Order: sequence, then structure tokens, then C-alpha cells
Amino acid sequence: MKDGTSVRSRLEVSVVAGLVIAMLGCTPTEDLESPLLEPLRPPMVFVESRKLAMPNAGPGNRFVSGWLFDEVPEGVSITPAAGIARLEFIQLRRRARALTLVTRGAASDIEVRAMIGARPLETETSSAGIEISLPADLALGRNVIDLELAGRTGVRFSGVTLSAAARTGEVSVEFNDVVQLPWSVVEFVRWVEAGAILLGEFVPPSNATPNQNFTLRLKRGGGEPETVIEMGPSDGIVDIRVPLRMSAGPVRVQLVAEGRGAAGRWRGMRLRNQKRVSKAAVVGSLKPPKIVVVYVLDALRGDVVGHLGSNLSATPCIDRLAAEGAVFANHLSVAPNTGPATSSLFTGYGFLRGRSIPDDVPTLAEDFAAAGYRTVAISSNPHLSPSFGLTRGFTDVLFEPIDEDFEADDDHDPIVNDSAERVHAAALKWLGDQNADDKAFLYLHTLNPHNPYTPPEPFPSLFLQSGGSIIDAGTKTLADIRDLELAVTPEDEQRIREWYAAGVAYNDAALCTFVGELERRFDDEFLLVVTSDHGEELFDHGGVLHGYTLYDELLHVPLVMWWPAHIRPIRIERASDTLDLTTTLRALTTTGPAERHERGADLWAAIAGDVDAGNERALHFATAPGLRRAAMVRSDRWKLVLAPRPRYDWGMGKGRGRSHDAEYLFNLIDDPEETVNRAGAESLEVDWLRSQLQGWLGYWEARQPERDDKRLDEATRRRLEALGYAD
Repeated sequence: MKDGTSVRSRLEVSVVAGLVIAMLGCTPTEDLESPLLEPLRPPMVFVESRKLAMPNAGPGNRFVSGWLFDEVPEGVSITPAAGIARLEFIQLRRRARALTLVTRGAASDIEVRAMIGARPLETETSSAGIEISLPADLALGRNVIDLELAGRTGVRFSGVTLSAAARTGEVSVEFNDVVQLPWSVVEFVRWVEAGAILLGEFVPPSNATPNQNFTLRLKRGGGEPETVIEMGPSDGIVDIRVPLRMSAGPVRVQLVAEGRGAAGRWRGMRLRNQKRVSKAAVVGSLKPPKIVVVYVLDALRGDVVGHLGSNLSATPCIDRLAAEGAVFANHLSVAPNTGPATSSLFTGYGFLRGRSIPDDVPTLAEDFAAAGYRTVAISSNPHLSPSFGLTRGFTDVLFEPIDEDFEADDDHDPIVNDSAERVHAAALKWLGDQNADDKAFLYLHTLNPHNPYTPPEPFPSLFLQSGGSIIDAGTKTLADIRDLELAVTPEDEQRIREWYAAGVAYNDAALCTFVGELERRFDDEFLLVVTSDHGEELFDHGGVLHGYTLYDELLHVPLVMWWPAHIRPIRIERASDTLDLTTTLRALTTTGPAERHERGADLWAAIAGDVDAGNERALHFATAPGLRRAAMVRSDRWKLVLAPRPRYDWGMGKGRGRSHDAEYLFNLIDDPEETVNRAGAESLEVDWLRSQLQGWLGYWEARQPERDDKRLDEATRRRLEALGYAD
């Protein structure tokens, strides 16, 4: 076994790691071993290939971003979009190669600029297409090419090929073993604690050829050295015991097979982590409140709220609650539309498709009912329908539509959206009908500022300040803009944003009156949770309405928890999400998260002042079922979105603002507006995020119903269509 550690010997790395472990001795630790192979997070397998995958099936030779695809009688037509188009290919052995973009028609008048990083590549145009020379000294593994095309517009390609591909090595998994043929790379990306060790054995092929080579590569990041260990076939069975990191962080483990010959076996590969045993935060025993109110403003994005940075002055009531309660400044929804977001809130589950709660999944309302609370759901949104299972567990369900005969009508002026007052009146009446000693759980869901953005006066007069536009913000108008049936000017866009702000201000003012009545009746015996199910598109990325992207304008929503005399004012900057809120509310009942597959963090420790409790390496996920399994994962720095969609219809958005990339990567620190897609960028943390997202999708996929067979009643279907939910 030959060690190629670049900075220090393997012995030196082991000694340093041992010192780190010793220094942590003041904190209790325990050794935990886990297999490197995890069922829900399979390794990535890289092989060389002569063409790019169609459609993108995963890592390797693939189209990354900046491409449009159409099906034509001859197959597929590939068009580079404006700007830079990115490709990724795999190189496992060093030799000169060529990448060819096969054109449909003449290519002689097309100019191409190709780069790998800052390195220009030679290009040549012929009748067959565009050939890009790939030097022999390119990095082994993944390489990303940036292409800029000039000259004839509308150039179309029929495919992309690479010359001289290495023999494709097969990889199989047998329990905890990886059986690997050359040429191939098997890659794992895992998060490990300080002092973690990689354990296992390498069993070489019994009939190895002289030119075969098997290598273990470890990349750690954070300035720690890379380790390269060659497994010579003549070494016999090799015992693997390699320190991984001196500090906690992600590590990339690569198993590399080169040459020609039989398969090698990596046996029993596993991680031994020195995991710290932290003391549980002591929150204190609070008697659960008599009244719990979960108050959802539909489609309220976080950046229009004053305490989250807005200067619109539209939310003085919510801001007052925030000043006196617990604020989660970076709270995220798990979906960009009401159905799956509310289903997740009620269950603690992630919904990858549909919005119906399976019959065997317990709900939040059932938990509160079991804890002795009378339960009521009051809403103007038709998604809160028995058809979806969302009303299960509620003692009473009251629907307060903004128009009793609410229909989509092309000739009908937008109706006044006074949902908040209707919901409040119904809630106060319901509370008045209960016995004085009754405990109550209320789920209130207003249809403000959700479309139509048509609140009652005086709010339109107060907020419609821009001149040059008279556009309304009814549902039909907004849907026509989204579906490219109505063009808008910058003045129109600003006026629509003002209509939306007016709806926010209307609901906030109504909330202030409602809270005053709760205070009068219940003093400090009630907990009020104010949040939203999702945000709203307001031309940030070109689109309007919601449901079809995973940008932050759709996921970042407010969360305020207000409980006079029990919750002291505190602002928590760490991110939280819908599943965390479910876990936190369930803690108020006698039913906890056990046996519920719940993945949320309990926020009560953070509210009590331990703002980092339960937040180690916290990641947050979301899905957009309307995009057919699009999914997002984010850390503090990176946000990764996978949007494969069926066939070649990759990307996010619907109609106006539509984009067509299969993958999006945003650096949230450098680019908080999510304007530059960095998909393909080399980052160990991003590779770890991808691994985590695969695991998250696998976890929830195993818990989804096989099909969503619940049928809508006619009234619900009609009301959903009138709100723009046509699919």
C-alpha cells in the first residue's frame, strides 16, 4: 500500500487527529460506527462515456445549464440559450480527446469560445459540427466547459459526443461491499465529526493484471490535506484505517479503479465517528396554554414584513407581536403552494407529490384533540377541504369563502377580498360558543394577501401610489400575465406589487383588532403563532403567483410566536422550517414525534435562549410537486435545486419567468437574490448537499402513498379553479 498524502504522512495525520480527540475529552463522547453505504444515499458512480446523457440522469457527462430542448422527428433538437451554456464531462485517464457538438445544418459561420475555468480551449468548426480539443492534462474526474456562441442565431445541435472514451467499468453493491471494475470512480460525500476514521478492507482481484490500479482518495476541504492511497494488487488484502478530518466537516471518499482486469472489492467500508454527547437544553416545564391559535396569512412573503426588513409600513401589528415575542427571522416553507405546505404543517411529513394526507398518518389536530382540546379549522382557502384529508381531527370545520358564488368569470370585475374579517368573525363566534373551561386549538387561514389582491378600502387608496398604470390585480389578470396572455409594463409591475402590499396591510390591520379581542377575553392564556404557508412571486424572477419555483420569494415566510408573560422577546436568526414548527406545536400535546417519522427540530429550546439547540449542520428542504418532483436543499451558504421534470422539459417556473435548467445552484451569501446559476461549480459542501437531498427524497418517497386517489367535490374544484389552480 503506497501512501500519497500530499502534506504530511499518514502517521502524522493520525497523531494530530488523536490530539484533537484528546482535547475534546472534557466533553463526553461515544464511538458510533455506520456503514459508508447507505440505502437512501447511494454513492455516485462516474465512468467515461462517448455522449452526454439525455435526459440528465445524474452526475457525469451531462448538460448543466443554459440549454433548451425540443423533440423533433429526427430525435431531439438542442439549442444553447443566451449567455453561457455549461457542459460537464468525466475524464478518468490522461490523454488528448475531443468534444464535438453535432450541428443540424451548416456550422461554418458559428463562432465558439470554450473555457474550462479560466483556461481557453481550441475549437474548430466543420460541416460535421464544432470540435473542442480537450488537452491530456485536464483534471481527473469532473470537468465543466463554459461555451459562448456567436454568429448565426438559432443554432441547433443534435447531440454532443466525446472521442476515445475509456472502457466503462461496472460497479455493483453487495450488502456493505463495493465490487468495482476499471475504469470507474465510486464517490461518497459524508459529514463527519472531528477525529472520525474510515475503516474497511480492500480485497484485490485474484488474477490482477500488471496495469491495474486501485486508489483510495480522500478530499477534506477547509485547508486539510488530500490523501491518496494506492492499493497494489500484490499487497494482498489491505486493512483500511484512515483518519478523515481534524475538525467536523464534509469529506469526499473516492474509490478509483484504473486499467484492464478483474474487479476489486472494498469490503465493510464504514465510518467511526467520535460523536459528542451534548446535554439536553433545559427549557423548563411550561403549562400548555389554554388557547392555541395557529394563524396563517396565505402567500405572505417574508420581505414585505417590517421586522424582517421591509420599509412598506404594511405590518405594524405583526411587528408589534414580533417585538414582544419570539421571531424566527429565517423561517422557510417546505413547499411553494398551499396544499403540500399545509399537509406538511399538519403532519410533520414531507410531501413529494400531491397534497392529500394518507389515512394512516396522524395529524396535528388529532394530537391536540387527544390532549383534551376542542379543535376548529376556519379558512377561506378551498385547499382546506375534506377531499385532501386536511380537516381530519378537527371538531369543527368552517369555510368562509370571499364570495358565496365564487366563480372564474372573464367579464366579472375582481371581487373584494375581505377574507381576514370573515375568518376573524367566525373564530370569535366559535370561541364564544365554547364552555369557559374548554381548551381550544384554532387553525385560522386567511386568503390574504393571496390573489385576488383586492382588499377593501381604505387600503388600495393608501398603497396605490404609482402613476402610469391602472391595471387591476384580480386572479384572471394575474393568471393572464403568468400565462403570457397579457403584456405588462414596469409601471404595471409596480402597481401589482402595490396591490399586494395593500392586501398585506388590510390583513395586518384586521389581525390587530382580532388580537385585541383575544387579549380582552383570555388575558395571557393563549399562544398565537403567526406565519404563512408560502410566499409569492412578484416579478423577482419574471413570474407571478406561486407554486412553480423554489426561489426564496416563495419559501421565506414570517414566523412569530407570541405568548404574553411566557415567551420573552427574542430574535432567532438561525433558519427554521415548517417541519420544525410542527414538532414545536406537538410538544404542547401529550403526543410527541415518536414513531411519526418526524424530521423537525423542537424550537422551544431556541425560544428559551439556546439558539443553537438542535441546529448542528441544520439543512432545510423543500419540494414543488407542481414541477414533478423538483426539490431544494440549502445550508447557510448554498442552495441547490434539482428540477428535472419529465422528458426534456427541465427547469422552474410557468409561463412568464420560465427557466429551463435541470439544476440550480446559488451562493446565498454572495448572491442573495439568486440571480447567478452556479450549477457545476466545484464545491465539497455542494456535493454533500446533493447527497443529503438524495437521502431526503429517498426517505420521503418510501412514505408517500402510491397514488393520490382522493376526489374533489364539485364546489371545491370550482373554487380552486377560480383562484387560478387549474392543474
